[in-house]
Amino acid sequence: MKKRLLTVLAFCFLLIGSAFSVNAETQPDKIPNQEDIGEHTHSIIDESLLKSLQEKGYTKKEIYIASHIAKFSNQKVEEILAFYKKNDSSWEKTAQHYGVDLNKIKKNHHHMDKFLEKNKDIVLKNVSEFSGKTAQELQGYLDKEIPLRFLVSGSAMAKAANKDLDEIIKMKEQGKSFHEIKKELNIEKEQIHTEMRKLVDKIQEDIKKGE
Repeated sequence: MKKRLLTVLAFCFLLIGSAFSVNAETQPDKIPNQEDIGEHTHSIIDESLLKSLQEKGYTKKEIYIASHIAKFSNQKVEEILAFYKKNDSSWEKTAQHYGVDLNKIKKNHHHMDKFLEKNKDIVLKNVSEFSGKTAQELQGYLDKEIPLRFLVSGSAMAKAANKDLDEIIKMKEQGKSFHEIKKELNIEKEQIHTEMRKLVDKIQEDIKKGE
């Protein structure tokens, strides 16, 4: 049961992206830039609620972080945001009030990376079939320090844009963010998520077969 839960958790974070990335600041109140969050807010909160909160003056960045705190504290996003605004717009104070450790939220993203690494052979096999790249080509990307997580999400983006994965990798190596690449290729997040879910479902299926 624990392994199955980790599977679900890991791929949920894969689908919403890593706002709290390994490059994020270690201080609790140092939150990633808006471009790091990109369009992932839509994936973890109802579209109508997102629009409603934006109309009240909250940014996607604030809504995204509040959504994570709400998830870990079993509270409503609206309540988290209201407290946040009443307390000097401090995420540290807000998290402490609801008994949430922001660093633990970051660690959940690291767990996803560890999970992918643990199942690296299955992940690479499926990415190879999905992207049309050989195992040697994928290993070459990894040798150039392209994260395994990006090979999965990048493959989905390449498929959605009808591009070769190598083009996506080159854009990343140029320093472009996931959001910038998506915008340059003129593809919608729904297209990427559709392709990513196909790949993720197949990876999950193969992992379960080996349990």
